[in-house]
Amino acid sequence: MPNRFEGTGNLGDEITVRNVVVKGDEQKVTTLRVFFDEYKSDGNGGYEQSGGFWMNVTVWGRRAEQAGNLLNKGSRVHVIGRLVEQQWKDKETGADRSGFIVEADELYLSLARVDSVTYKAKNNEENQ
Repeated sequence: MPNRFEGTGNLGDEITVRNVVVKGDEQKVTTLRVFFDEYKSDGNGGYEQSGGFWMNVTVWGRRAEQAGNLLNKGSRVHVIGRLVEQQWKDKETGADRSGFIVEADELYLSLARVDSVTYKAKNNEENQ
């Protein structure tokens, strides 16, 4: 089974794009803090939010720069990528810690929360 993560959520922080050196090449990278919603059936054919979870999402290369230009805190995004385990030492206790991040292969601005968009053509009388 392939390692694949897919979810839609809201950005919790503003985005900062950094330059890092990887194997001698400079690349752009950003880490997004995203709250992914969880839904359950409400028993009437619909769904209700039942919680959610925070996850760090790493975006590399040109996509990192584009994300920095397009997304703001609160933006709704759809993420497709893979889970990667990270390990580190806790600064306060010195204990070994681990957790998962998502390395994004695809990142989309989601308009799922837009209820409607109304376009009104100008009246010919207004144009004369």
